[in-house]
Amino acid sequence: MDYQYFEEESDYIDLDEEEEEETVGGLDFRFGKPEDEEDYYLGEEEEEEVNEIGVLGLPERLLESLQSCLEPSLNQVLQYVAPMLLLCLVCRLLCLMYSQRKRLTSLAPLHLFHFGSGLTLLWWSLGHRLLLLLLLAAVGYLLLQLLRLGRKGAQVLAFLTVGSQFLYELLFWRRRSDWPQLRGIQMVVNMKLISLGFDLTASGQLQARIPGPLAYLGYIYSPATSALGPWVSFSCYIDCLVPRNGWLFSLRRLVPNALLCVLAVTVSNCVAPALSDFFGDSSHFMVMYWDALSVRTSHYFVGIMAQALLVASDQRLDGAVKESELLGPLVLQPWLIEWPRSISSLVRSWNIPMHEWLKRYIYAPCKVDSSRGRTLLAVLSTYLVSSLLHGMDLRIYVVLISLAVFAEGESLLRRQLASVLDACISANLCPGKERCRYGNCPSKRRWSSVSFWLVSVTNLAFTALAIFHLAYLGVVLLGDALEVGDDSESFLWHWQQAGYLSHYIGAGTFLLYLFIS
Repeated sequence: MDYQYFEEESDYIDLDEEEEEETVGGLDFRFGKPEDEEDYYLGEEEEEEVNEIGVLGLPERLLESLQSCLEPSLNQVLQYVAPMLLLCLVCRLLCLMYSQRKRLTSLAPLHLFHFGSGLTLLWWSLGHRLLLLLLLAAVGYLLLQLLRLGRKGAQVLAFLTVGSQFLYELLFWRRRSDWPQLRGIQMVVNMKLISLGFDLTASGQLQARIPGPLAYLGYIYSPATSALGPWVSFSCYIDCLVPRNGWLFSLRRLVPNALLCVLAVTVSNCVAPALSDFFGDSSHFMVMYWDALSVRTSHYFVGIMAQALLVASDQRLDGAVKESELLGPLVLQPWLIEWPRSISSLVRSWNIPMHEWLKRYIYAPCKVDSSRGRTLLAVLSTYLVSSLLHGMDLRIYVVLISLAVFAEGESLLRRQLASVLDACISANLCPGKERCRYGNCPSKRRWSSVSFWLVSVTNLAFTALAIFHLAYLGVVLLGDALEVGDDSESFLWHWQQAGYLSHYIGAGTFLLYLFIS
């Protein structure tokens, strides 16, 4: 899921080449910003007001920010989100009515309901640009015929699917400001295509009939996953064609997701920018942290909104993906991102379905044995494929490759330290008192023991380091997409101010691991 496209208001295009580039379907996604920021100048009275605001304390500044941006932000979000939820509920109702017939003779009408609802949703969001996605979907269905070649056909399908999007973006749409929005939707389509190819050829030969055009389009453009994602497997989509949960049960899960969406967009648009301005003169790290928080909460909004659409459609995720009793299928876990045990646990919680997809179709096939070199190759391949799926954005490449190096270095170091010291300080969460294999584990020791505090403080230090890496890497994603060949100074400035400290620490963890191993 390319959440990057939802973070920037300027990604929503069309109207008049210039005016239409800020609105889609009549919605202004600038959330209360001036109509033309470049030509927006303050008069003397306005400048005096800004100077007065500049000396306000933190509570006053937060209140001022909330008053100026909260209402327009929520209004625009409501106008954007309500039709999505409505279409998911309509699709669910139609499927339920059809499934209550005495004999369910065909699944074709259910596929048609999903395809029609998803098509309406995307047409409302994209307008005529939906035709391009339909063309790419047709190309994808033709590529599915390669599965008749067996496992080799699935591998060729994966290569051509990612490569064609990359080539298309490079040759035709690289300078189009509306491509990031289309890229996010197409990325989910590509993930579905690739997973379908590998699942149908799991034994090396085509195990089942290639889905018909209607089943294929229903899967690709299901309203629960077509606009915001996440990825779901074809078998999971088929299992959920007929709704099983009651309306009241879904409503209990829908309300918490909606409230969390409001909280996320409030922090992203109002609170985090105000805190960044307030700490701007005192600490560069605080500026990085609050700016990165704005990016993260924008991602949380999209992820939680995707959860709400899944709940409204009664669409479950694959069995390996976690499900919450309160929220339903979990696309992300913000609490484990904001307070991570390690960088690797942070990455797993960022987009759970995509992590499952990468683990199943990229990491596992690359890691044919448990050797150190093969594991490192599998990790780097996983992050490389993730980068390519996100399209041509230099920032994404730099951030994901940096994450791969930082996460692998930290995991190796902590695993080695845990083994040498017999202490529960590995990168993975402790499985509990009964299952933890380390002697010096806080769950096995009293709070008054020295080992309890040493292990706890060590884990806390790694948590603080992960938070620093999170702020350092996340701040570069604030702003317009940066393509290969563009001026990189805009995001390197933050790293220059931090002295590239995060990268030095990442290299240091590898060196320390090699020294003690």
